[in-house]
Amino acid sequence: MFRFSASLRATTALALAAMLSACAPSSYLIKSPSPTNLSGKSANAATVTLNLVDERKGAERDFSTGTLPAALRTEAGPLQPAAFLGEHLQTELASRGLPVKVSAGSGEPGLYLQTFRVLNHRSNGFSPFVTFTYLSANVDTPAGKKRVAAFVKRAKVPVWSFDEVIEPTFNQPLSLAIKELASKIAAQAYGWRASDAQLATLLQKLDVARLEGDAYLDVYALGFSNHPGAVDRMVQLTQHADEYVRLAAISSLGTLGAKSQFDLLKRVYERRENIWQDRAMAIKALGDLDTAESRAYLASAIKRWEAAGSDKESLWTSQVIRLFL
Repeated sequence: MFRFSASLRATTALALAAMLSACAPSSYLIKSPSPTNLSGKSANAATVTLNLVDERKGAERDFSTGTLPAALRTEAGPLQPAAFLGEHLQTELASRGLPVKVSAGSGEPGLYLQTFRVLNHRSNGFSPFVTFTYLSANVDTPAGKKRVAAFVKRAKVPVWSFDEVIEPTFNQPLSLAIKELASKIAAQAYGWRASDAQLATLLQKLDVARLEGDAYLDVYALGFSNHPGAVDRMVQLTQHADEYVRLAAISSLGTLGAKSQFDLLKRVYERRENIWQDRAMAIKALGDLDTAESRAYLASAIKRWEAAGSDKESLWTSQVIRLFL
């Protein structure tokens, strides 16, 4: 009986692995992000070179990992994370009128890359293909080195082929993570924010009867404005029924540096009835606030998660918090 049970378990495991990997490619072709082209103004518009230093260590250098590991590539060949980030970060900053050249090098001002990776997960052959995109770096600013980070969660159930997952779970999250990092660098290093006219345009795009589909990208765009006039609309959208609209709004409160919303973000994170991704995005946004209160809160949270064990929720949440540590 024992031998039969072991054999059955092995057969079941093999069947599950086959279901998970069925039709999954060994690599994905990633397209270049399109810049936001947001109009605004900065406190410092002088041309400057931002030296990108790749300080990723150990497992952080494994760019694409997870249940269904696959290589990521561009038209030029295998995707080189630091070079990909540098190229598109420069393009995004330029689209906002910031003449910043991002290049591999050393010296100040510098951007010191700590984390840039994509983790995927799939429970079974009928469940969504999920990706978590993590990005963090230290950047030299007039106030000293500052930690800037981004976290994006996306999922898609492939119906006909795995080609369907590339845009929503790879292209869009990588684009959003780079834009979010650019927004924080623009704000902290160059004092950039969108103009009032640009803010009005972004708000108008969200003034519709229903926000669904790719409308969540417009919510992120509003967050990338660095404009305090976006905060009230974001607070409203943290209650939205659409998961990705809601996640974009929660995340954007952090991107906007909305320190007045600490209590709201804390409630979202601590409310156990909320789905995991709401709470994960709230702790990410709390990290963005970078106040003495938020830093102490994250330090306490990581201790609890590390003591909780090795379940998926503990591991995934800890990875989000470590972006800021």
